[in-house]
Amino acid sequence: MDPMTVVEQIGGGLQAVVIVGQAIANIVQYRRNNQLQDKLLDLTQTMGKENRDLLSQTNLAISANAETMREAVRELRGRK
Repeated sequence: MDPMTVVEQIGGGLQAVVIVGQAIANIVQYRRNNQLQDKLLDLTQTMGKENRDLLSQTNLAISANAETMREAVRELRGRK
């Protein structure tokens, strides 16, 4: 809807212009907020995936290290 039409419908004058101006500013802020929330959601999902990948790599490294330690302990026990 045309802002000037709205101004005329609510009686015109400075008060009507201010009301319409504030409404337009609120709409712009609402849309921007939605964009930022969408970006934050995407960032959070990406970060979650990266953290899961990092955790999987860490678990693999720990498992490999644990097996190496088990072999070392077996070797040391066999020498006694």
